[in-house]
Amino acid sequence: MKKMTIIASIVALASAAAITTFALGGGPKIKPFFEAKATSKSFTFNAATGEQFINNPELDQEVKVATGSTDPIMTLFMPMDIGSLAFGQNGRFVEVHPIAGEGKFPNYSLSIGINNLTHFAIDVGVENDGEGYEDMYDISLNDKGGFPIEQWMSRFKLDGDGNGTVHIEWDKGDYGGTVVGVFAQFDLEEDSPDANLYIESLSLAWDC
Repeated sequence: MKKMTIIASIVALASAAAITTFALGGGPKIKPFFEAKATSKSFTFNAATGEQFINNPELDQEVKVATGSTDPIMTLFMPMDIGSLAFGQNGRFVEVHPIAGEGKFPNYSLSIGINNLTHFAIDVGVENDGEGYEDMYDISLNDKGGFPIEQWMSRFKLDGDGNGTVHIEWDKGDYGGTVVGVFAQFDLEEDSPDANLYIESLSLAWDC
């Protein structure tokens, strides 16, 4: 009986030691059954997306853009001195025409919240723009502090008919930070109401 008692005590001590070792992290590593991994997602603001917005040139719009497969994308559209606009027309996300006149500063902006952006592309253009007063675009990708990590700011280059287009594309690549916002502003300068500064499409890809 004494011998059995001694053996039982040794087993109990060994078990306690093993438990302590695991608790202190000294035991073998056990992988969890499920490991959370970031998944890649993408969405494009195009003519179909424009149906989620209202054609009101005097209204700031905060829209939770439905993607059909991911969480909604919070988007803020803000116009100023805009005569008319049309979402989802002519195969474009939005077309914008200015109020022409002295003391008017027609512009509009688009602000998009996105978590861990990995790819960005936008196609924008102008029609019936004026030589010498070319319209401008200012597009930035911002980090968590609101600082731009990439920015494109320039006037459109026009052909002889006052038309011009720009394609901008960005990949995260080796950038170690996190992009959480897209901001784009478009300024129409000294234009007639016939001018059109449009966004054809805007594409996003992100990991979350």
